[in-house]
Amino acid sequence: MQSSLPALLALLLITPCVSHAIAGEPTRYLELVNRAHDTVTAVSAAPAGSGAFQPMPLPAPLRGGGDATTLSVAGEHCRHDLQFTFRDGRSVVYPQVDLCRHRGLRIQPLPRASTGGDARVATSEAAPTP
Repeated sequence: MQSSLPALLALLLITPCVSHAIAGEPTRYLELVNRAHDTVTAVSAAPAGSGAFQPMPLPAPLRGGGDATTLSVAGEHCRHDLQFTFRDGRSVVYPQVDLCRHRGLRIQPLPRASTGGDARVATSEAAPTP
C-alpha cells in the first residue's frame, strides 16, 4: 500500500496541468504545398469573413514548384481565410478553408490576368488535400 502512495500523489499533482492543457484553444495543423511558380514569403490567417488577418510564422520562404511546410493554427474557428504573399508582392486569398475537415492545401499558380495586387481564389479551386 505504501508503494502506491507516491504514485497517487504524483497523479494528483499532474492532473490540474493536464486539464488546463485540454481547456486551451485547439490547435490545427495545416500542410501547405506551393504549386505556384513564385516563392511564398508570408502567410496570414483570419476567421472566415472577418478580414482580421494575423501573420503566421513561416519557418522559411516556401519556394514554388512543390516546396512544402506544416503550420499550426490555434483558435476555436474551423473556417479561415488564408492569405499568401509572394516574393513579387502579389497576394492571394483562399476564403473559407475548413481546417477541421482538411489538413492540407495546395497553393495553385495565380491566373495570368493577375498582373499585380490581390487575387481571390474560389473555395473549389483551393485544392484542399485530405
